Amino acid sequence: MGDDAISDEFVRRHYAGLQSLLRRKIGDPAIAADLLNEAVATAMSHSRDGRVEQPERMAGYVYRVALNLYRNHRREFANRPDLRAGPEDIHRIPDRDGESEPVDLGLLQRVRTLIGELPTPRDREIVKRYYLDEEEKESICQALELSPLHFDRVIFRARQRLRTLLESKGYVKSDFFNVLLVCLA
Repeated sequence: MGDDAISDEFVRRHYAGLQSLLRRKIGDPAIAADLLNEAVATAMSHSRDGRVEQPERMAGYVYRVALNLYRNHRREFANRPDLRAGPEDIHRIPDRDGESEPVDLGLLQRVRTLIGELPTPRDREIVKRYYLDEEEKESICQALELSPLHFDRVIFRARQRLRTLLESKGYVKSDFFNVLLVCLA
């Protein structure tokens, strides 16, 4: 019996079942059929070349080849319409050359007040200079005689104290991140 007879027999016995499995897995009958056809051709080629160790389990081999082909299909950007933007989306892209978004001045004032309530003068100074004044880390380190590693520890603890202060005033965790965003705006 030649290779064609083996492939005809295989198709007669397993094709419908494999197609049903792939339709359920993939969700698109046309893609499932295309991938199954390619998987059968690939598997038969591998079988002829002696690359299939267990020819009696060819249906499972074809199924795995089809799933690998599907993964490759999904990786191709052209096959991912959910990642493509249309012409109507161009108007929603923010203009980086124009002015930045306006900052809520009331929230900014509340942030300044909260920073002023931090327990230590160094916390107040470092948070204000780093977040509100957007001063460079190196210049703050020089002025306060801190190493960069020590600066990281101090700013970390200052943020923790700021979060604790916010929570004591009834704010929630997401408000803390909003405060930091206002500081960085």
